[in-house]
Amino acid sequence: MDSGANSYPEAVDTERLHLRRFQPGDRKGIEAVWADPDVWKALRGGEPGDPAAMASETFERHLRHWDDHGFGLWTATELGSDELAGWIGASHPTFVPEVAHEIEIGWTLRRKYWGRGLATEAARAATEAASEQLRPERLISLILPTNARSVAVAERLGMAPAETVVHPELDVELTVYELRSS
Repeated sequence: MDSGANSYPEAVDTERLHLRRFQPGDRKGIEAVWADPDVWKALRGGEPGDPAAMASETFERHLRHWDDHGFGLWTATELGSDELAGWIGASHPTFVPEVAHEIEIGWTLRRKYWGRGLATEAARAATEAASEQLRPERLISLILPTNARSVAVAERLGMAPAETVVHPELDVELTVYELRSS
């Protein structure tokens, strides 16, 4: 388990969102997120694939991440709603070997939740939790250069481009945005 992870919050409420640790019953909600073609374009740069397969892989990886490291991504729902809007939080980006040891702040929301500042609101909560509890030298976000919305979120968090890495599965370059600890 990572240092400091034993006090990492399993749930956080922001002004408009309830963020909580992935739970076994979340699989269908994760599948609904992957069923959104705009999510595929933003995260993978291409046409939609199999939502059930991606949901299963995402779901299992992030359940395991919490068990292995004591922290991880949270599901996101609007306060007063049961509909899963997406996921946001901190995790090791094991899908890119060069930065797998680092802590990435990631966010993914279904299209109907875009344009309202929800990703920034939740990513800010994740950044604060990771900075306070995990104390990394830097936090990163891996973003397709064509994903202008995520670039804007990273910049609002105070992140700046640092380098590029290749996503080995997709064979596309990702920009590594970083926020260094002060």
